[in-house]
Amino acid sequence: MHILLFDLDGVLLNSAGYHRSLLETVRQVSLALGYGDQSLTPQDIEAFELRDITAEWDSSAIVAALQLVEAWRTEPEITLPRRPPLQARPAGRRSFPDVQAFLGEMDHAEGHDPLARAESLLMSRLDGASPSRALAVRSILRGARDLNQSPTFSLVQLFNLGSRRFEEIYGLPPGLETESYLETYDLPTLTLVERTALIAWLDRPGRAAAIMTNRPSASLRAGPSTSPKGIFNTPEAEIGARASGFGRLPLVAAGDLGWRAAALDLDPEAFLKPSPVHALAAIRRALGAGGDSVEAAIRLGQFGEMDTAFRGLQDSRVSLFEDAPKGHIAARSAAQLLRAHGVRIDLRLYGIAPGQVRAEALRRTGADVYPDARTALDAAIPGWRWEKPAFFQKPGF
Repeated sequence: MHILLFDLDGVLLNSAGYHRSLLETVRQVSLALGYGDQSLTPQDIEAFELRDITAEWDSSAIVAALQLVEAWRTEPEITLPRRPPLQARPAGRRSFPDVQAFLGEMDHAEGHDPLARAESLLMSRLDGASPSRALAVRSILRGARDLNQSPTFSLVQLFNLGSRRFEEIYGLPPGLETESYLETYDLPTLTLVERTALIAWLDRPGRAAAIMTNRPSASLRAGPSTSPKGIFNTPEAEIGARASGFGRLPLVAAGDLGWRAAALDLDPEAFLKPSPVHALAAIRRALGAGGDSVEAAIRLGQFGEMDTAFRGLQDSRVSLFEDAPKGHIAARSAAQLLRAHGVRIDLRLYGIAPGQVRAEALRRTGADVYPDARTALDAAIPGWRWEKPAFFQKPGF
């Protein structure tokens, strides 16, 4: 068996949608705090992602809190509303904060959670300030994924989903009208001909694939109002899979994994990449195991209980296509768990990185690095681009 595991953003998708949502959210905050029409640079975004701060809910909150603290230097009474719309203020002379310098400071702060490290640094800048300021910063950062706490979460989700879907899902007025940036700006990295050829390759016996993404998903019936804290239950993974041209592939995203983690009284992200559970569940789901895939992956990854279906993977090849270190860490950890239970797989790690800095970060995980998914697929499965659908493989074609 040869199993292909794909990340979405940066691999199967040119994920401009999330970046656009982040940029527009930061721009809205910038206008509201008097910095003018400013936002992040591509280098700022890359600086976040190289630190594995890849969730726009977190990066937007960090930047907003930094903007607010810096704005207080010249305008002590300025505030941010918790929900859009954010009223624009006349631009003053204050300079937009140096985001990359702040991230460099965060590198030396104690702790693993980037939001907590950002809070620690910003609190040191607020030494002696009023309690209301400390409360405002904590609300933005600790509520980075809470609709009722942080204005950045509402903005990011509004731009991700669009006004109509935002109102349908959250039951709240959107505050402004916008299209879904995910539907509008996310584009497939492979051409239609290449997608058709890859699907034809996958349709042959002994081949399978799945998508493993940290995007939120709406695979469960309950809505956001009944979801455990930190689980959005929004169809962002499904939107991305369709946009990539591979909506038919099974996927494992934050919906299933977050609910299972919450049921075990764990952090909702406990089973997401870089956890081996995410990779194990994707491997199982690629084989068509359905909903039981996550449960079986948790039993192995969390409790050391081997499901018999995993034993059928002996000597299979698993090829991962991923642009962030956390995905490669998840796959390597999954292979080690399987090996510890007597199941050896041939794991191949294909890092996707158009830039040198990201490429070096991926090489440190043991991945072979390629500039895009197309060339990585060329290395993993030579000749795939010339694969014909089964109909055209019949005599006479």
